[in-house]
Parts: sequence; structure tokens; C-alpha cells
Amino acid sequence: MSRLMLEECVSFFRKNRGYARLFEEMRKKYRRHGKLAGKIVLEEMSVEECLALGGLLGKSLQPGDLRLSVSDFQKALDETKYRGIEAAELLCAYFGGSIRTNLQKREEEQAEKERFWEGLLKIVGKECGPRSEAFRWLTCAREQRTYGWQLIMKEREGAAGGSGAELESALEGIGERVRSVCLAVEELPLHEKEGAIRLAVLAAKITKNPHYFDRQQAAGRLLLSALAFLCEAEEPKTQEGVLALYYQAGIRPDDISSFTVCYGIHFYTEAGEHDAYRSFIEHGEKYVLTLSNLSRVLRADSKDRRVFVLENQMVFSQLCDRLQGKEYALLCTSGQMKVASLILIDLLISSGCRLYYCGDTDPEGIEIAERIAARAPGQVTIWRMSEEDYYRSISNETLTTARLKKLDKIEHEGLKALCDALRREKRAGYQEHLMEALFKDIVGGSE
Repeated sequence: MSRLMLEECVSFFRKNRGYARLFEEMRKKYRRHGKLAGKIVLEEMSVEECLALGGLLGKSLQPGDLRLSVSDFQKALDETKYRGIEAAELLCAYFGGSIRTNLQKREEEQAEKERFWEGLLKIVGKECGPRSEAFRWLTCAREQRTYGWQLIMKEREGAAGGSGAELESALEGIGERVRSVCLAVEELPLHEKEGAIRLAVLAAKITKNPHYFDRQQAAGRLLLSALAFLCEAEEPKTQEGVLALYYQAGIRPDDISSFTVCYGIHFYTEAGEHDAYRSFIEHGEKYVLTLSNLSRVLRADSKDRRVFVLENQMVFSQLCDRLQGKEYALLCTSGQMKVASLILIDLLISSGCRLYYCGDTDPEGIEIAERIAARAPGQVTIWRMSEEDYYRSISNETLTTARLKKLDKIEHEGLKALCDALRREKRAGYQEHLMEALFKDIVGGSE
């Protein structure tokens, strides 16, 4: 069959719109299976389609659904002057060339992804070296599809929507972000407190833009993924988790706004006990400890190895006033846990201290209690948060259904009775109503 005859056949089918949907369905089948065979279904055919297909098949068709086999189409085609033209050959010519099957498309896309990742690894290998921590992270992200893989691929898929210079520019942007994150990783004193660097200073050093690694930026999110891998931690989902990861990796995001308030807790550096905090203890005063202060602290301890941890600032202050002149140890978390509080709690646990945690009896307070108890099972006691204590502290504040829903995630056995009571009463309880009991527990040494 001559090329001219094929072109004439294509022209015949293209001119009649009644054949358009038939060819489109044949293309879908070819893409799906890699060959043209089987049945084709045309739903709710129009009058125009009935006339066109009926003329080709040599029979009268009525509007509605039609099931047509590819072999029937080939037989009908062979009854015309275009005999000898294969349906698959006609299909490709109709759409202007070869048709990629879905399998071919997936294979090509996979090959393109491999070239993309090879390009990223080549950049990092050149900048940081194939034995660098950065190269190790990127290799793992690629192989395990984790720790930033999704972020990188999402950006790549977004870039794939462009073409030409636009696509090239977008891919270069991804490469530059990955390169900058890797250079930042190589600057960090991972797992070491000495030499910690502030996030903005790190960003300015690498990119000249102090906000380049802000969490809201694509590079900032990718840096967190890299840090999670290198610190063998989960990728953080909360601000608390982000700050903790920064601290672990040797980054100081903001070491002033994260703080905790203490009373009677001793701190030790390489030079011995910290004089300033010992002076606060001697004068019976409470004191503020920031992340910056904690950066040089190696150990934290209390006189009798007990530390009472309170969520409520007012209750903490009132107890400190009543305990003035007595060396008991208290810690105030001020509601949602700040990184400074978590780091101090871990230091106290490492020193062998027993911690007693008391929070407000609302869903959020119970969530915090469970998280703290999980840091050292057997060494952290949930304090004055029993069902009986709840009824002594109950308020008139109604808890919404959305807040009560948080209780469904609580798994700590010692908190389940309290959760059940909250669901029944739908009201919050507050530490202020337990002030006298808290005081007696502290000075009496009862558990």
C-alpha cells in the first residue's frame, strides 16, 4: 500500500467527525495494551456517528451504545478501496505519528527521573564529596523514597508542567535548592553543642539570603528532612519538633523565645556548678532558663532527686512563694511544651531524677502529660491527674466535641479513667483548685 493511499485514507476519516470518537477510543486501547485488539465501546452514539459508522460497517445503526471489535473495523476497512491498510498503521497516521503506549510512557518517565536524580547526586558529589553526610542523605532519599524525596519529586512534577527554557529554569532551581541544603548540612556541627550556628546566619552564609532556610520556604522544609535523616529522628510535624531537631543538629533558630522557668534546680557546666543559678537557689528565687543558657549545661539535678513539673504559671509562682527558703525543685512549662523545657526534662532524667508532672485536666493538658511520661516510663509520674483530682478541680468551662476528640488518641493506662470522666462531664479542670494538695505533696515527699 502506497504512502499516498494511506494519506488519502487518513484524510477520509479525519474529514468526517462521526469517526473521531472511534479513533480516540482505539488510541486509548492501543496505549493501554500496546496493541490494537479486542472490543471498543462507544456509549450514547450521536446521529452523526451512527451514519458514519453504519456506512462503514454496511448496516443501519440507531443512537445508543455500540460494541465494536477491532477485527470488525479491519474487515470493514478491507471492503473499501483502502484494502491492505492495517488498522494500527491507520491509527498512528491518523494521530500524526507513532503512539506511545502507557508502558513506554512509564519507562520513559522512570528513565527521566533516574537522569534527574543522577544529576542531583553529581552536583552534590562535586560540591561536598561522595563520602559526605550530604551525599549519604541524598542517596538514602533517592533509594528509600523518604527524608525529602516527596518534596523534591513534588517540585519536579510541578516543573514538568513547563516546557523549553521554563522547564530548564525550574529544574535548575530544584538543583540549586538541593545543593544549598547539602552545603548547609556540611557546615553543621551535628550532634555537638559547641559551634552551634543560628539558622539565619547559616542561610546568609550559604545563599546570601538569611531567610532562605525559613520553614515556610521549600529549602527550609528540605533542610528539615535532611536533618531528620542525619539525626536519626522522625521528620517533625510540630513547631516543638522542629526546634528540637534544630537543637540536636547544632542550629539555633531562636534561643531566646524558647525558655523554661525553674526553682531549686542545679545546673552544671564543664567548670562545675553554675554560680548564677546556685545564687538564685540560695536566695530562694525562681529563674528563667533559655535555650542559649542551656547550650553550655551538661547536667541538671536537684537536692533530693525529685522535680515537680507544673503546666500552670500562676500555680508554679504561688508554690514557689510558699516554698521560699526550702530547697525543693520545681519546673514550669507554661502550657505547650517549649524545646527548652523538653531539653531540661531530658537532662534531669539523665541525672536519675524522678519527675512528677501535673497539668490542667483538659484534653491539651492530658496530651502533654502523656508525651512527658513517654520520655522516661517508670521515671516520670503523672501527678494529681486522677479521676478523683479531676472532680476536685472541675470548672464550668465546657469542652467542645472537637477538643474532646483528642482524648481518643490517649493510650497511657494511668490517664484513661480521667479521659472517661472528661467525656462524661464535658468540662475542664484546673490546677488552681488543687493548690493545697500540691503543696503538701511537695513538702511531705509523698508520691
